[in-house]
Amino acid sequence: LGLLADAGQRCDFEMFLETQIRNTGADAKASCYLMDLEAPITRESVEAAVAEYGADAVLTTVLVQSAMGERVGGDSDSRGGLDLKRTGFGYENYYYGGFGGYGVPVVYGEFREAAVITTVSGAVEILSTLYATSDASPVYTLKTTANDLHSRESALAAITPPIAERLQGAGLLR
Repeated sequence: LGLLADAGQRCDFEMFLETQIRNTGADAKASCYLMDLEAPITRESVEAAVAEYGADAVLTTVLVQSAMGERVGGDSDSRGGLDLKRTGFGYENYYYGGFGGYGVPVVYGEFREAAVITTVSGAVEILSTLYATSDASPVYTLKTTANDLHSRESALAAITPPIAERLQGAGLLR
């Protein structure tokens, strides 16, 4: 259960983590498959999802800290520049002093200035707690950090495998 306000980000995170846990051989199910994404997350909605799936534990994960930075590019691949946007095509009979006859194919366009590309990098810290469903007691807590992240996908790929590996190493996945 990813404790995120945005349902789309929550599901992305949960599905990444579900895949990593399943890769260890354990069974897992993302809560976004079992719970109403429009409704707030409550103890009752979690208990209903647990009952529906028959889970023996719930792993909750919350973003504790994140830091993002950006650097404006300066090399030939990251500077802004001009881009040609095609607006039409046709044949032109009179071109560069030529005249009449067969014409040549021409692409009509307009130049637009391309934006400067920035490099985004960051770090995150995630706190995960595994709860037994029998009495909702915490069984295991772990903190996961990842640095030098350049996209949301790289963050998910960097954070979720260590969580699954540490749960497996602690003997909590079967």
